[in-house]
Amino acid sequence: MFIVSMKIVGALLALWLWAGDSAQAKPITLAYNTNSLNVTLPILIAQELRFFSGEGFEVTPVYVRSGPTAMTALVSGSADYAIVGSTTVVQAIAKGIPAVVIGNFVRHVNWMLMGGAGVTTLNAVKGQVVGVTSAGGMTEFLTVEALARRGLKRDRDYRIHYAGNSPARVAALEAKIIQAAAFSPGERVVLEPKGFAVLMDMVQVVPEFPLSILASSRRKLESSPTEVDAFLRSLHRAMEVIRTEKERAAAAAFKKTPRSELARELKALDYLSDDYSIVISNENIQALIYAAGVEAEARKLGGAEKFFAADPQAKAARWR
Repeated sequence: MFIVSMKIVGALLALWLWAGDSAQAKPITLAYNTNSLNVTLPILIAQELRFFSGEGFEVTPVYVRSGPTAMTALVSGSADYAIVGSTTVVQAIAKGIPAVVIGNFVRHVNWMLMGGAGVTTLNAVKGQVVGVTSAGGMTEFLTVEALARRGLKRDRDYRIHYAGNSPARVAALEAKIIQAAAFSPGERVVLEPKGFAVLMDMVQVVPEFPLSILASSRRKLESSPTEVDAFLRSLHRAMEVIRTEKERAAAAAFKKTPRSELARELKALDYLSDDYSIVISNENIQALIYAAGVEAEARKLGGAEKFFAADPQAKAARWR
C-alpha cells in the first residue's frame, strides 16, 4: 500500500512539474503556407525532439492558404513568425510592409521539372503545356526562368497553365491536362515509380534562389531579439539532425507514418537532407529582389541589407 501511494505521489509530482513547465512556456505562432514535406519536416522534428520547448517555447504551427495571408498575419500580430515563398516576402517588404527576413529555410530550389506521359527529355517540352501553381507565384517565376536558361522561351516553345498546388498539379499531370511541371522531392518519390521522368534538376539551373525563407515583423525583431535568436536556433538544431542523423530524423518525423509509406518518406528524406539552412546572404537577397522585380523599390529602401536582419544572421553563421 505504501509503495502504491508513493507511486501516486510520484506521478502527481511529475504532472505538477510538467504543468509548471507548460505554464512558463512562451506561446509562439508559426504560419506556413504549404503542407509540402519541404516545409513541414524541420517543424515536425523541432517539435518531436523538443527543440522548441528546450528554448522555452510552445510553438503552434498554423497552415494558411497563401504567402500574402501569412505576411498579413505577421504584421497584424496574429503570427510571430512565418515560413513563406521567398519572393513573396521580398515583394511585401518592397511595398512597405514592416516585415523582415530573419533567416533562410529551404536554401535552394530543390524542385524537379517532371514530364508526363511521353515527355522524357527537356527538348520534348516544346509545344507542350507546363503547369505552375498560380499567376505571379514562385513556381511560375522559377519554372519560366529555369526553362529560359535552358533555351526554352515561354509562349514560343511552351504554354503555361495555372494548375494549382502540388496535389492539383500531380492530378493534372496524370490526367494529361499538363505535360510537365515542377515538383518537390515529396512528389518526386510518388511520380517516379509511376513512370514520370525527371527532365531537369532546377537547383543546377537556378542555384542562387532560396525556395522559402523565415520572416517576422520589424516589431518582433526590435522588441524581442533574444526570442528571435532562440527561435532560429531551435530550427537550426532540427535542420542539423536532418543533415547529419537521418535515422533519428526519420524516427521523429515519420513515427505516425504507415509502414507501407515509410520507404517512400525515407527516399524523400534522402533528397531533402542537405536542403536546409538558417543562414541567408546578401547575394541571396539580391537574387530574390531581381526575381520579384522590385529592384527600383529596393534601391529606394537602401538596398538588400534593408530586407534582412543582419545581427541574427551573424550569430546563425557561427552555428555551423
